[in-house]
Amino acid sequence: MNDNKPIWRQILLFFIPLLGASFFQLLYNTVDTIIVGRFVGKAALSAVGGSAGQIYIMTNDFLIGISGGATVLIAQAYGAKDRKLLDDGLHNAIAIALVNGALFMCLGILFSRAALTASHVPADTFDAALTYMRIVFCGMIPNAVFNMGAGVLRAAGDSRRPMRYLAACCILNICLDALFVIVLHMGVGGAAAATILSQTICGALVLRALIGAGRPAGAEGRQAAERHQASEGLEFQEMLLPPLSLNRLRIQRRVAGKMLGIGIPLGMEELMYTFSCVFLTAAINVFGTDTVAAYAGFVRIESFYWMLDAAFAVSITTFVGQNIGAGRMDRVHSVIRQGGALMFLIMGTTLAGMFVGCRLLLSVFTTDPAVIEIGVDMMRFLLPFYILYIPSGIFFAALRGMGDALVPPLITLFGVCGVRILWILFVFPHYHTVKGLLLCFPVSWVITGVTYALYYSHFMRKFDGSTVYSDK
Repeated sequence: MNDNKPIWRQILLFFIPLLGASFFQLLYNTVDTIIVGRFVGKAALSAVGGSAGQIYIMTNDFLIGISGGATVLIAQAYGAKDRKLLDDGLHNAIAIALVNGALFMCLGILFSRAALTASHVPADTFDAALTYMRIVFCGMIPNAVFNMGAGVLRAAGDSRRPMRYLAACCILNICLDALFVIVLHMGVGGAAAATILSQTICGALVLRALIGAGRPAGAEGRQAAERHQASEGLEFQEMLLPPLSLNRLRIQRRVAGKMLGIGIPLGMEELMYTFSCVFLTAAINVFGTDTVAAYAGFVRIESFYWMLDAAFAVSITTFVGQNIGAGRMDRVHSVIRQGGALMFLIMGTTLAGMFVGCRLLLSVFTTDPAVIEIGVDMMRFLLPFYILYIPSGIFFAALRGMGDALVPPLITLFGVCGVRILWILFVFPHYHTVKGLLLCFPVSWVITGVTYALYYSHFMRKFDGSTVYSDK
């Protein structure tokens, strides 16, 4: 073990490529929003950034949650140096991704009109939102494969290649957006087509990486792997992962069951969290197109905050999982403490920057003065409360790394989603203003954070250090 290197520094080195990957993944939809908002108009901005965009993000978040089951299992197997479980986990994970991607592609295309109707999308943006939603759902298979494959690579300590793939495909997405929307005047359909073409390339790249995973990685890759494994107190293994063989893809009851046992609750937590945002967007719709457009811009800006949270969550989950697999509970506690301190420092600084620069940030998405003023008012009211979410993020990531798949999603389901929906149904009608609606965010974060703290204390008193795949 490299005890001379502080754990916080190891987390930060792993976090930075994850942050880069999250940044480029976020840019996929953000670039669509910017280009259609500036070159097509505020109705198109509402279509891409409103309910259609939220529903797409909700589905994507569910797939990311499902991939979390594979991440936890493979991280713990990697820490324990269980080569057979790594092989089985890899092939089961990709098979699950293919099935899920096909399922959600069909559901998204078939039920897009009903979903938008239920969300009360304004009539002047409905057709554009429907076009955007139907096209982006055609890319669900490569999207699911990328999310799952990237999760597998990161679980084995490789956070750099997913970032590189996303960077390349994000640049491609920007070029295609410019071609389809600005040059060819294809509108929101062009933005959606650019997104799925880029995602297809991204999925193909991660598959290629997994197929070649068993080969020597070259001097640079070998040194990176050796440094990573030494930092975790592990003996160096020449091959980070066994190679993926497409003709060996399979769904085994035991391995897939353990993955889905973790992944489905995580996916449901992600799904319900984003569903509450869709529910809130439906309430925002009653204030008209200008407010919807302002909120769409706000959502894209706040996504950079959630990007930080997602990168920290994967980092903490991976380090906790690997150290549990290696039987190092002492390092697990250090990971949680030091990772949590980094979250408060970096995410708090980001919030301050967003608060100060909110007008400039909103002007990236729209030039309409009325929309910008509404957005500035929203952001300066709500952003100071975002610091209240961070404790929930820390506890959730730690518990996920320990393999607790059921209770944390339930806490988020009732503490965040349930509280927000109840607020919209019963409190918002009595305080029918935008700020009266947005207050559901801080209320839900406080309730969820307190619940997580109480449960985490109870969980740690009983936790015996078992891995997900053990029979304890």
